[in-house]
Amino acid sequence: MKVIRTGLFSVLRRFPQRKDTAKRLFRESESFQTMCEDYLKCFKALEHWNRSKIDIAPLRRTEYTALMQELEEEIFQKLNEFR
Repeated sequence: MKVIRTGLFSVLRRFPQRKDTAKRLFRESESFQTMCEDYLKCFKALEHWNRSKIDIAPLRRTEYTALMQELEEEIFQKLNEFR
């Protein structure tokens, strides 16, 4: 059995209703694999900045929240295009 990569796992948690499509797309598309990995990195960075108390943390939270939203929209669009 093949192990699911962590980036894909985070996308599956966000879009559970599209898990079969996401798994197939992940197997067939390097660009989707990259999106999944970017999504995971962004998620981890946002978690970091949410815990941080340094002065720049609010700005970083805003930036990473916007980036997460953009990535989610891009992933959602890709999932809808893939048949």
